Amino acid sequence: MNDRFAPIPPRGTASGHAPRWTAILAGVALLATLITPLVARADDQDTIDYREHIMSTMGDQMVLIGQILQKKAPADDLAVYAQILAMTATTAKSAFMPNVAGGKAKPNVWTAWPDFSKRLDELVVSTADLAKAAKTGDTAAVGSKATSLGCKGCHDTYRQPLKK
Repeated sequence: MNDRFAPIPPRGTASGHAPRWTAILAGVALLATLITPLVARADDQDTIDYREHIMSTMGDQMVLIGQILQKKAPADDLAVYAQILAMTATTAKSAFMPNVAGGKAKPNVWTAWPDFSKRLDELVVSTADLAKAAKTGDTAAVGSKATSLGCKGCHDTYRQPLKK
């Protein structure tokens, strides 16, 4: 007899498709169980990377502002750098809210959240004030506002020491 015309066995029988699908689903479930921790770590790393880019952007703007204040760079774009600093400062707090430890942040960022959060709120106000002063072109006013931002105090308390 030709196998092409053999009756199709009902599902769930020894020669049916159910056992094969069961094996496939079991394999997919096992794979999902193995991959899930990796995805969680990737998401955590993405959060850390995002947060560090925010902080790095603010640091870069402070370097540029510092070069202008030291007369090592032209003051033409002082207001631009100050505005970027102020805008980036407004995003810093939300970058820490996912409560993902790691990177350059010390664990006490989250255990002392009220203090850390207050400092970020103060940074938003201070950088907005600095940006306003920079629009006038008054480098002396910008200089005094830049030194009063309190970056070092926050970094000393909440950032891992930089590797030399």
